[in-house]
Amino acid sequence: MITPATTPAATRPHYGGTLRVMLQSAPDALDLTANATPNDYWDMARTLSLIGDTLVRLDAQDRPQPALAIAWQSDSTARHWQFTLRRGVKFHDGSAATPAAIAQILEALHPNWNVRASADSISIESETPMPALLAELALSRNLLLKRNANGLPVGTGPFLVAGWQPGKLLKLAANEDGWAGRPFVDAAEIEFGKSLRDQAIALELDKTDVIEAAPQAASGSQRHSTSSSSSSSLPVELLALAFSPNSKAQDPRLREALALAIDRKPIQSVLLKGAGEPAASILPNWMTGYSAVFSVQANPQRARTVLADSRQPALTLNYVLSYDPKDPQAQLIAERIALNAREVGITVQVSLSGSEDIRLMRVVLPSPDPAMSLAEAARQLGLPQPAFQAATRGNSSDLDDLYHAERGLLDGYAVIPLFHLPVASAASARVRDWAPDRLGLWNETGLSLADLWLADHTEDRRPEISRQDSRPEAPLR
Repeated sequence: MITPATTPAATRPHYGGTLRVMLQSAPDALDLTANATPNDYWDMARTLSLIGDTLVRLDAQDRPQPALAIAWQSDSTARHWQFTLRRGVKFHDGSAATPAAIAQILEALHPNWNVRASADSISIESETPMPALLAELALSRNLLLKRNANGLPVGTGPFLVAGWQPGKLLKLAANEDGWAGRPFVDAAEIEFGKSLRDQAIALELDKTDVIEAAPQAASGSQRHSTSSSSSSSLPVELLALAFSPNSKAQDPRLREALALAIDRKPIQSVLLKGAGEPAASILPNWMTGYSAVFSVQANPQRARTVLADSRQPALTLNYVLSYDPKDPQAQLIAERIALNAREVGITVQVSLSGSEDIRLMRVVLPSPDPAMSLAEAARQLGLPQPAFQAATRGNSSDLDDLYHAERGLLDGYAVIPLFHLPVASAASARVRDWAPDRLGLWNETGLSLADLWLADHTEDRRPEISRQDSRPEAPLR
């Protein structure tokens, strides 16, 4: 959803100015670590996507789009893939993004792959089929980045690193020789460690241009000034309860009773301000189309019946429910869940101390490809990897296979999905021609941060112009 800003008469795009951005996380390194929290993931994924490129991208319809690769094909077994690379691309340090250089980066990221370079392409081979390789390569963790002597990322993207203060400030400069064209802005400054409240105040005071926002701000229940605009992605984040391996709540029937006790509607309408979608599945409906078969209705009577059949003494045990203290909504949501649990006879204590039995988690669904997002969600939730039966993609059995794989992860109630939530952003009135990707990213399909321009910048050093994108219209598959 995009809420247009109130703007004066339209003018043509022009170059110049510094874009000011604020984010919540305070990273010590410009790296997308495997154990990043959802906030950290989104912040770093968006930041690094301005610096580097992937081989391919996926749009919101799960369709592959060219990036550093302009064409690709695989054999019938999906064990061997070949990618034709874009010519003339250079890294920010001036070195050529040759097939050999790209292969070296991919080999470091995936030691189990056999990556080979040829004149204008690379090949990727594996002992096992890789039908979802395009979706894998489109993930932010597969951005093709080198590291300089100071450990800073060097990529081929629209911006290069000009200054870095760990946990505080990242300065980016426009890449004059970018393969997709030079960004309109001369520079971008990203301030880290800013709470959502601080970001909103800074936007109101015109001290920043782009901020993160709570999803309810984009849904209309909370608004910024009339001169700013807000946007909301598709639901790309899962809010769920996960039981720790050492949880005292081991009986699946007790966990099922807790799942039946949770009334999601009041949490959504009051605490989430109407944002998101109540969920009993790991994957959102826009990815699969089948989420409605997982019931989200609370059933306290059924919960008491299931609890009576449990072998665990629910009334005599105190289950500790923890949450992320950096999440401004988490404590209130956890307390509401604890109230629902007590109403059916399960004692839950919301606490950040002691050994946790249950954790309220936000989980990133990083890809429009449902199989890829299911596997990533399972990893973040501490579940076994989903058991997919289909060896190839694109056949009629894929959806059934996906459903049964997800159902297998949910059996036993080791995780209780609660909501699918969007990622929201807001921008000042001087930001023009920008809308975040429908997946919540900043440099993917659609209008990226490299496409925006600043309306109040009048010192044009170049003629008015539209950015040219050199990507081909249709890749080989």
